[in-house]
Amino acid sequence: MILRILSAIFFLVYGSLLPVAAHGFMAENVVASLAMMGCCYVIAALLWSRRALLLNILIAFYVLRVYLTRPYVDIFLAKLRSDQLNYILDLNSFFNPSDAAVVYRNLLALLSAWLLGLLLTPPVPAAAAPVPWLFRRLDKIVGEAGWSFWLIWLLLSVVNYMPATQMWQGMAMDDEGTRLFAWGLFSLGAVNIVCLFSYIRSRRAASGAVRPILLFPVILGSVLGVSGGSRGTGFFFILLAISYWLFLNADLRVGLRDSPRMGLFSALVPVTVFCGLVGQSLRPLLRTGADADLVWTAFLRALNPFNPNNPVLNDLYFGLTELLHRVSSIKAPFLILNNHYVHDPWETYNPVYNLMGTINALLPGSLKPFSDIIGINQLFDYIYYDLFVTYNSETWGIQGTLYLYFGHWLAPLVVFLLACFCARRCLRLEAMARESPAFAAFFILLFSGFIEFGVVERAVPVDIVRPLASFAAVIFLDWLMRMAFVSQAPGLSPPAELNAAATRH
Repeated sequence: MILRILSAIFFLVYGSLLPVAAHGFMAENVVASLAMMGCCYVIAALLWSRRALLLNILIAFYVLRVYLTRPYVDIFLAKLRSDQLNYILDLNSFFNPSDAAVVYRNLLALLSAWLLGLLLTPPVPAAAAPVPWLFRRLDKIVGEAGWSFWLIWLLLSVVNYMPATQMWQGMAMDDEGTRLFAWGLFSLGAVNIVCLFSYIRSRRAASGAVRPILLFPVILGSVLGVSGGSRGTGFFFILLAISYWLFLNADLRVGLRDSPRMGLFSALVPVTVFCGLVGQSLRPLLRTGADADLVWTAFLRALNPFNPNNPVLNDLYFGLTELLHRVSSIKAPFLILNNHYVHDPWETYNPVYNLMGTINALLPGSLKPFSDIIGINQLFDYIYYDLFVTYNSETWGIQGTLYLYFGHWLAPLVVFLLACFCARRCLRLEAMARESPAFAAFFILLFSGFIEFGVVERAVPVDIVRPLASFAAVIFLDWLMRMAFVSQAPGLSPPAELNAAATRH
């Protein structure tokens, strides 16, 4: 069976089994459950249609993780202690059947509008779609995986390194935390994803060397993320890897011979969950500014499954429940779409203020021209809780932003028009993503970040400026090293290529 069709069938089965697998949840939330089933069927149709495949894969994973896991987040409540149960019930305080009906009906309308726009708009055939030079050059540097790239990677890793305790304390003391080198513009997050995608693409290519060493940045990043208290680092990398692999192999015919490969992917699930539990167990220490030796000791203790004092295993059910609540992060749309605000959102979250906040986000603190604007990391708590916090990663999501800007009735029309626009250009976009791992990493991070957070104020500096700056930094440093240690530094600048072309003619 074709892999894409198999993915569509998964969502069909997932939605159809909801009345059986989550009978208690459906009995209490009939309208929301029916809307969930409808969402599953629409996503199955999106994957089956093959229109805008890359976008639909990203949308499918996002909706599955955030919205469709909700019926199962409380399956371990009976196994929790009273204090743990009270904590989880407090996390659940926002959820009720009437508000859930509003959120999931709106989600079904948006997905249906997206499907309708894709089906009614024929795609433009992909002619020559040259990948921009910046991405092609980075693909060459990463694909070669030579000494210069690893020296650059090591250099940028050192200058951007920040101890986990310092990072957590920085977020507690100011709105952006202790600043990274050059405001994080040259951080390696996006470059590490390029390494991952380059490896995945090389495995699929008929020719070219497969370089397992390209997985090293992702593995090291996962370890450092978990030791730094991140619950989602491993999940983030694996989700991106599966998304890109599924996109490249969507038309692959799978059978029994592929069972070992599918088993390997399945084995990643408990590993990812365990990494999330370990990172979660370290967060209280990091928030209180614990000594680095104490954090490291706790990290090693959490990794040891034979330790009788292992905090992950001792509170396994509580950890899983809290992790599931983190994955199903739908608190924001519940408050937004049901108008549970204290301050009118339009007074502080409108296109004008969003533009001013974006400009502030691109500049260091002393140069912010709009100092009276509440930043996006504080705005949610101010509007919905009347609190001024230092930092909160919880934000709107694309569903919340669409509702605030266009309401329940106009938002589906906007999504329909966006689908029509994307449908006409999807073939060219997909051709570029297949050809260039660097472009694929940039676009996937941008699109995923936008639907996850739904705010331009975050998308521009975090998902556009920083990745492009880091790509340019790697290319420039590679040129410097080749100039210093090699007689030539070929292929650096577009002007050089243009001059060569002019000479030939």
